Amino acid sequence: MELITLKTEKMLAGGDCLAKLDGKSVFVRGALPEETLKVRITADKGDFFTAEIAEIIEPSKERITPPCPFYGVCGGCNLQIASIDYQRKLKTGILQDALLRAGLSQSGLPEIKISGGQEFGYRNRFQFHNGGLKRKSANEIVYIDDCLVAVPEIREYLKTNRINTEQRSHLFAANGIVMQPKESDGKKSGRFAGMRINEENICTVNVAGKVIQFDVHGFFQSNLGMLETTVRKITENLGGFRVADIYAGVGTFSVFLADLFKEVYLVEHNREAIVLAERNLANSKAKHESYGISGAKWPEMQAANLDFDAVVIDPPRSGMEKAVRNWIISKKVPVVRALSCDPVTFARDAADLCRNGYTFESLEILDFYPQTSHIETIATFLI
Repeated sequence: MELITLKTEKMLAGGDCLAKLDGKSVFVRGALPEETLKVRITADKGDFFTAEIAEIIEPSKERITPPCPFYGVCGGCNLQIASIDYQRKLKTGILQDALLRAGLSQSGLPEIKISGGQEFGYRNRFQFHNGGLKRKSANEIVYIDDCLVAVPEIREYLKTNRINTEQRSHLFAANGIVMQPKESDGKKSGRFAGMRINEENICTVNVAGKVIQFDVHGFFQSNLGMLETTVRKITENLGGFRVADIYAGVGTFSVFLADLFKEVYLVEHNREAIVLAERNLANSKAKHESYGISGAKWPEMQAANLDFDAVVIDPPRSGMEKAVRNWIISKKVPVVRALSCDPVTFARDAADLCRNGYTFESLEILDFYPQTSHIETIATFLI
């Protein structure tokens, strides 16, 4: 296949770099901005091409040799080719670009701060397929015996080659213990019909002095150090009578909000997670009510008609559901503390709030996953 010489411009959300070919955008994987490359077009997506690097003619002055022998093989840690300082500069640029493209003005944006922990040795959760990791955008399985971003307990565990060879398996490490639960249908329990909890799959962690339980198969952050940092930022200067925790998961933030508010309302579509949230909040001081519903259904609940002093919201990659944004806007909730794991959908949501009376008070990148292009943010909006 013909090789094409291109020069990259900027990094985009997801970690690919933008270049141009006869006016058409080309997304190049594994590149850094301001590099001259020979690339091979891998797909024509209509509005853009995707490409892979065949040769680096002029590398970026920021490019370094990735320290991991599995770089480019396992599909993870796509930013190991840059120093941590440059990685964070790139993430700041991606976030700012997404906000401007969503229609926000430069003058309306707060200073983008950034908090980060360890560059390596931070990740305490992994999902394996048939005993290995899936390559990005491929079904190929890569078998590893080490991972530089894993916590020391998992790195040691990988050396023993004892990974389950089931279709899907998990590793979780905390308090010096590595857990590798077996896949199971579990047992029906809890107050929701069809709810399944398998106690063998329940992990217990201590986060900022609170004991929290979650199912290893469900969502939970994979960097406990940064999670504690996030808890501090979520609860900073927050308090009042009533708070809504939307997309609450297992109540990770609610257990702390219960110390700051008299009433806490949890909304989470995953009913298994809500049952665990009730368990995690069992000893809290505050009154708490949980709703095993989607965010879109929340405005239909009677409790949604109450007045709220604050909303803490942590949506999936798809961002806040429109019904949730409309509820926040119509209720004029005074403080919205919003987390996000996707800069594009976050920018959309932020622009909607700002168009409807909210002030963009603060914005910070939480660098949960160094060596990757993944961007987590926390923002405060006031009205």
